[in-house]
Amino acid sequence: MIMTTKEKFEQLKELELKAKTKKELDSIQLEFDQLATADPDGFEDAFIESAKQTLKAVKQLKVKEQIKEMQEIVSMSFIAKTYFRKTKSWMSQRINELNVNGKPAQFTPEEINTLNEAFKDISKKVGEFRISY
Repeated sequence: MIMTTKEKFEQLKELELKAKTKKELDSIQLEFDQLATADPDGFEDAFIESAKQTLKAVKQLKVKEQIKEMQEIVSMSFIAKTYFRKTKSWMSQRINELNVNGKPAQFTPEEINTLNEAFKDISKKVGEFRISY
């Protein structure tokens, strides 16, 4: 079975991540160069798609990492119910990018704004809270 340029690019990318020696890396780089020469347009498309996927993964990891400490302080169930009118499972699916209907769930930009407003509102409430005696 013949691989498309995109498939070969992805295969080489995986091999590059697993490479342990300079010799392996040099060999993989040579194959990348040959692939780029053989199909410049396909290689460019594969490279751009790979970069987009990497950026998407970084952004999602960034959200998950940013929210990590807050998960220990604030109830995500409370935020899901109060600010989104959703379940804890819904929130967890987006935080952990779990598959829903065959694709990874993630926060929309509007949901990120709502989440930020939720933390801001909770912060204000905590900051103003006082126990009287």
